[in-house]
Amino acid sequence: MPRTAAKLRQLPRKEGLYLKHTGGVKGRGVFCTKAIKKGEVLEVTPALLLNEQETDAVDDTHLVNYTFVTGTISAKTRKKAGIQDTDSASSVLLGVMTFCNHDEHPNAEIQWEEEDGTVYYTLVATRSIPKNTEICTTYGDGWFEDRM
Repeated sequence: MPRTAAKLRQLPRKEGLYLKHTGGVKGRGVFCTKAIKKGEVLEVTPALLLNEQETDAVDDTHLVNYTFVTGTISAKTRKKAGIQDTDSASSVLLGVMTFCNHDEHPNAEIQWEEEDGTVYYTLVATRSIPKNTEICTTYGDGWFEDRM
């Protein structure tokens, strides 16, 4: 029986995204050389899933600042990654959205979905963003307090 071709997952990235030092305590941030429209997808990237033990190990390193909540994933994917409790696991994103800084009034949001055992994160503009403006998301309530 012939095998059917697997569905190819596209990993688009908006042209013109770049990293720049913000000059403040945030460090590097993501900016764009072109204006961005509300609802525009800026990037889609896969993530590496870390189980609870791997997340604990990362928590004692600089990488903790680049991990994200995993969210709801299938039992099959949890089993493959060795994850018992997604609330204690994390993800490492593999794209530039990893460098989006926090803002109380973000202009973009990160969404995730699972497909074929891989978790993908999508960065979407929540409002129009002028060119050369920093693209920010929210890290959630208490993120900074947890790191003080």
